[in-house]
Amino acid sequence: MKFLMKNCNLDKEQTDCIIVNIFDSCQLSHSAHYLDKCSNGHITSLLKLGDMKGKIGDILILYNVPNIVCNRILLVGCGKKNQIKKSNIKKILKKTIKMIKQISIKNVIYSFTEMNINVTSNVYWTTRFIILSIKEILYKIVKINDLYKKIFDLDIISFNFFEKNDLPTAKIALKHALAIDCGITAAKNISNLPPNICNPLYLSYTAQKLSKKYKETITVEIIDIEEMKNLGMNAYVSVGSGAKNKPFMSVIKYSRNVNNNPVIALVGKGLTFDSGGISIKPSYNMHEMKYDMCGAAAVYGALIMVAELNLPLNVIGILSGCENMLGSNAFRPGDVLTTMSGQTVEILNTDAEGRLVLCDSLTYVERFSPSIVIDIATLTGACVTALGESISGFFTNNEDLSEELNRASKETDDKIWRLPLFTEYKKGLNSSIANISNIGTSKAGAITAACFLSYFTEKYHWAHLDIAGTAWQSSNKGATGRPVELLCQFLLNQVKNH
Repeated sequence: MKFLMKNCNLDKEQTDCIIVNIFDSCQLSHSAHYLDKCSNGHITSLLKLGDMKGKIGDILILYNVPNIVCNRILLVGCGKKNQIKKSNIKKILKKTIKMIKQISIKNVIYSFTEMNINVTSNVYWTTRFIILSIKEILYKIVKINDLYKKIFDLDIISFNFFEKNDLPTAKIALKHALAIDCGITAAKNISNLPPNICNPLYLSYTAQKLSKKYKETITVEIIDIEEMKNLGMNAYVSVGSGAKNKPFMSVIKYSRNVNNNPVIALVGKGLTFDSGGISIKPSYNMHEMKYDMCGAAAVYGALIMVAELNLPLNVIGILSGCENMLGSNAFRPGDVLTTMSGQTVEILNTDAEGRLVLCDSLTYVERFSPSIVIDIATLTGACVTALGESISGFFTNNEDLSEELNRASKETDDKIWRLPLFTEYKKGLNSSIANISNIGTSKAGAITAACFLSYFTEKYHWAHLDIAGTAWQSSNKGATGRPVELLCQFLLNQVKNH
């Protein structure tokens, strides 16, 4: 499916359908007014019949409108002008796409970019949001036996811009949106795979494919279990010790040879399946623990966007692939592990495994002298309890980094909420036999998990995103692709900053 940006005379366009906005009380958008004028008031006369009022969700298809080459015009209600929310636009787009599917058309022109989202939006953000929303609506989880089946027959979606001067900005928005969507779709696809296919080795093979596709800018190094042992990554190794599928850490290095730019590292938790280990999880919804690698998937997706746009950045992506299973070699509650940093950890719960994989990965990344490190992890159920399924938890040791991530969050509407890293919370990690324990008390679990990670991140500016509530939806709805767009926008903003 192709997207095109146009400045055209809608009355002369040979396409299957033109979709235009009608606002509350039947106010016409610019494009609707133009078509109405060309048709000698035909649209206005039909609206007077009262078949639609312009309310959100109203829809009316017109055939053979006088003086219009296109055989169909789809009128879509958008509510009050200049008071349109992003959530409403998604509802509107869903309705139009449903209608398009029913009609089975191949080419369509949208004139939706005339809408102002919450008044403050501009051509770039409106265009990018609409394209990404359409892509999100069209996304389907592909069944294993339908990998090559065509999902949707629509060939071309065009966007008409009333002002020709808007086209250059719109084309940039299109370029960015398609690159971001590549990352989001890739992250969703790999997250939705069953764990008997997507294991740590598969995750490493997937990472290596990036170096073949983007060979000018990406190299990939795979760290296997023997090298992990040699590096002293005992916490990471111990998590995978009970599994038949051994751990693999993928190190994706993206560089445009821009020596002046600092190194940004993204570290993703990649538990391709998490049984909880000896501290086994309840059986209810355990099948969803294949999504415990969504942090790694998000890093993978963000690196795809960077490579697609060939951004002038130096980025390290770590996919910390592992399985947490029961077995005779599995690590146990009561064990004391020496991490790569030299700090010792007493294991009180083997289901608090993600922080053990991440702590060694966060130490490993020091060798690249990063200025910024962001880890992304489906880390704690406590974060879901605190913030629900719409907002990701967010922690950082640097105020400037906090501002940058909040900026990207507001721009993309991928909501995050900062939680504290006060020293009072660290007391809950005290151990009588090791430097720290891997869980705190039963309270503030998301915070104590982040505090645990903070012991391994003192040499750089660091942020932690706990996406346990936002990375996937239950009831077979699958991975959300969050927070790929947030990460992508953060990286796009770094280009502007430097």
